[in-house]
Amino acid sequence: MADKVDKRRRNARPSKYRPRTQAQKDRRRDLWVARADERRRRFAVDQEGRLTARLAELERVLRDDGRSGVHVRRHTRALDTITNDAERLAVLKARVERLEALWAIDRRKRETRGKIIIGGALLAELIDAVAAGDHALYATVLDVLDRRVDIARDRLTVGELLGGAPLPLRPGREREDDSTTVQATPDFDAMAETAMAQE
Repeated sequence: MADKVDKRRRNARPSKYRPRTQAQKDRRRDLWVARADERRRRFAVDQEGRLTARLAELERVLRDDGRSGVHVRRHTRALDTITNDAERLAVLKARVERLEALWAIDRRKRETRGKIIIGGALLAELIDAVAAGDHALYATVLDVLDRRVDIARDRLTVGELLGGAPLPLRPGREREDDSTTVQATPDFDAMAETAMAQE
């Protein structure tokens, strides 16, 4: 109980420092505002520098891939002609975001094209090996496909592509019960001939 009384007395004790005058408070507030403005200005300059460097990098990369930069569009203006700092920063951000999106699309297209090229080259090599009588590569590819391809529809497609390759469905999954199997499509030619014969 004595400790609580002492704490109360200590907290109620007047400060040994003189309170700030209104002029000191005003000067401190003005200094804080000036420093905040300086921080914002420095951040904007740093951000503009980073965005300008990223824009130049993206334009260079896309130019190397056969795409030209943002300046081929007629409605774009050069950044040097924009005098308003906020507008220049907004335009710079928009251009960087646009080129980032273009770069992401190009990267996905290149990855897809690379996968198709690798698959086609392996398939051509496999066909040549089987024609030459070398079945070691065929067995290796079938082993890889058996381990890596899980979906029944994909296994059926790969099996048909390889000329009826023995790629059975996974244990416990029957072809009739599997909802992912490829359903046989009706013979549209026969249906058209029947309809024309009836007319």
